Amino acid sequence: MKTYSVKPLTAIFTIAAIFLSVFSGCKKKSNMPDITYRTYSATVQLNGANEVPMVTTTGTATANITYSEQSKTIAYTINWQLGSSAVTTTGMHFHGADNGSNSVNSPIVIEIPGFSTGSSGTLTGTTRALNATEISQLLSGKWYINIHSSDFTSGELRGNIVLVAASTGGGGNNGGGGY
Repeated sequence: MKTYSVKPLTAIFTIAAIFLSVFSGCKKKSNMPDITYRTYSATVQLNGANEVPMVTTTGTATANITYSEQSKTIAYTINWQLGSSAVTTTGMHFHGADNGSNSVNSPIVIEIPGFSTGSSGTLTGTTRALNATEISQLLSGKWYINIHSSDFTSGELRGNIVLVAASTGGGGNNGGGGY
């Protein structure tokens, strides 16, 4: 009969490996609450009548906007047609301020890059993360989208953003089933 000797260090590692494999599948329930993030959406109609002061144009645009609490960004798709095919698109911006409304002009908050300089187009993108003040203004309806053209350098098409809570989704902590 052959005898085997087990070295103490090998025995400790073996026991530790068994212990880790048995308990590694257990999740401890966290005391942290689950985080729920909302998204908000709006379909914004842009036209010359919304400009301040109003401009006369046959141009129109639609912007589909989604704001995510989790990423703090705005995702957008903008489709536009200026009032004349002979003019060019010269700028697009999100404007807003604490005193913003549909009857006042506000400063540019976020440039919208990558637009076609033609008289029409479609643009999809996502903004940088908004700060707390910008989020408060946006959710309070104090922001708008403005499209500028070579005919109307102060803005040809404007649409005021009024977001509605669209959905909620869980985030961070899923808890666990105990031990």
